[in-house]
Amino acid sequence: MSITSIKEEIVKSKKIGLSFHTSPDGDAIGSTLSLLRAIRSIGKEAYIISRDVIPDNLSFLALSEEIDGNTLEPDSNTDLVIVLDCGNIDRISAHLDNYDGKIINIDHHLSNEQYGFINYVDPTCAATAEISYLLIKELGIDFNKKTSLEIDIAKSIYTSLVTDTGSFRHSNVTKRTHLIASEVIELGIDNSKIHSNLFDNKDFNKVKLMGCILANVELALENKVAVMQISKNILENFNLINVDTSDIISIGLGIKGVEVALLLKESEKGIKVSLRSKNNVDVRKVAECYGGGGHMKAAGAIQKDLDLETAKSNLLKTLKEEMKL
Repeated sequence: MSITSIKEEIVKSKKIGLSFHTSPDGDAIGSTLSLLRAIRSIGKEAYIISRDVIPDNLSFLALSEEIDGNTLEPDSNTDLVIVLDCGNIDRISAHLDNYDGKIINIDHHLSNEQYGFINYVDPTCAATAEISYLLIKELGIDFNKKTSLEIDIAKSIYTSLVTDTGSFRHSNVTKRTHLIASEVIELGIDNSKIHSNLFDNKDFNKVKLMGCILANVELALENKVAVMQISKNILENFNLINVDTSDIISIGLGIKGVEVALLLKESEKGIKVSLRSKNNVDVRKVAECYGGGGHMKAAGAIQKDLDLETAKSNLLKTLKEEMKL
């Protein structure tokens, strides 16, 4: 399917719901909010469906307050739902069991399950926002105008690119990624301020939580895997149940000699697992063993009905096989 076919469905629709993967990151949020702003600008009724709330470090984005966790499923008169940055239907941050309308699936994960009426999945994109950007242009948004509309969209797009590429250092970055980044910077966005909002704006309790986790980091599998664990009790003690922990796992990957960082976080849904790879280990394959997915160097999954130690043991066994140790 083409970008044009998605545009045609949007134009035909009267009310459109937008959603993303559970525990949304910068790309999920940025690609969705940019498209939401664009769809409304062409006179369509559109809204966010999400059981998640906006992470604090992304609350500077336009329309971010609408990701409040209060709208869990599509309204009865919704005729189109667009899901962004989510490869697995079970990980959508929306209840769609009672929805019988059309679903458009926009994503860049190689492991995408193709669950939509239209599936636009491009694994060559560094972020789903690259697709959002092309679609927004197709909808008629003229980035040469430099009004508040274009600037709001540009901030969300840039945020997606920065967060899903590790500030442009991951191997998924392409010429197109940099071209889109340069085009949105040309609009006049303050890219330095966006970086500051994303990475230099930590809650004091988050910093203390990071210290607690890092004080107990373990090395496994010939010291090639850094393992970090976050119990539900620790999260409750710091009042950080919904905290984003992607920056913590990145610290684990920065340890000399470590090839894979593994973060296990206890939650109501089970043990949430995040994996990051430095070089050639395909952590996506590991995540897929537990119903998850992602990219070769960044993936995630949920292990249900297990404790932290059992989940850790399972993952290390699978990692050992994948790393051929």
